[in-house]
Amino acid sequence: MKKLFKTALLAVAVSATASVAQASVITFDSVAAIGYNGGDTFTDGQFTLTALGDGYVGDISSPSTCSLLDCPIGNASNFYLGLNDGGVQVTHSSSLGFRLNSFAASFVAPVAQDIPFSVARILVMGHDLNNNDYSASFTLPGQNNDGRWTFTNFNFGASSVVFKDVSFLSCLTDDNGSCVAFGGNQAQFALDNINVAAVPEPEQWLMMLLGMAGVAAIARRKRSV
Repeated sequence: MKKLFKTALLAVAVSATASVAQASVITFDSVAAIGYNGGDTFTDGQFTLTALGDGYVGDISSPSTCSLLDCPIGNASNFYLGLNDGGVQVTHSSSLGFRLNSFAASFVAPVAQDIPFSVARILVMGHDLNNNDYSASFTLPGQNNDGRWTFTNFNFGASSVVFKDVSFLSCLTDDNGSCVAFGGNQAQFALDNINVAAVPEPEQWLMMLLGMAGVAAIARRKRSV
């Protein structure tokens, strides 16, 4: 009986550790391809996303998504479009917060035109569990050699910070790469593959500790044999 109990604890430890270490990716693939107004919400897994101004979820193959916009290539699945200076905020269903690891983004021009240089940045702003502000910005590259926008992967430098909310917006930039005050509804971006990791609930930590205790007990028993 004791052997079976310890074996069960070992299984719990492995399962709990895997669930803690495994990050989630917000892909928008399960989200309806429709437009969103400021304040509208939708879910992707355990995460709630709130439109900050105009937004749209869709893919480049859909005429309704990019018929009037110069959307990025290299992504055949759904992604989020922040339109007309709009953005999107991410929160988690748990009150314990989450970490942001990385994301993919691109500038979206309001009309097709030749822009082989960067004209925008994506802004990442959030609050941790103590309401401290965090912000970072990343340069969105210009078009590639074929005159097309493409998604770029960005690693978030403060991945150890536990957020209660994270917002993505964009800004147009001047010749020095600095944000200009007003985008004139042209600060638009595409966002996808937001890699996040939710902080485990207390019961998950308890299961982990129980599992680790079982592993330690098994190790001690083996050493004594």
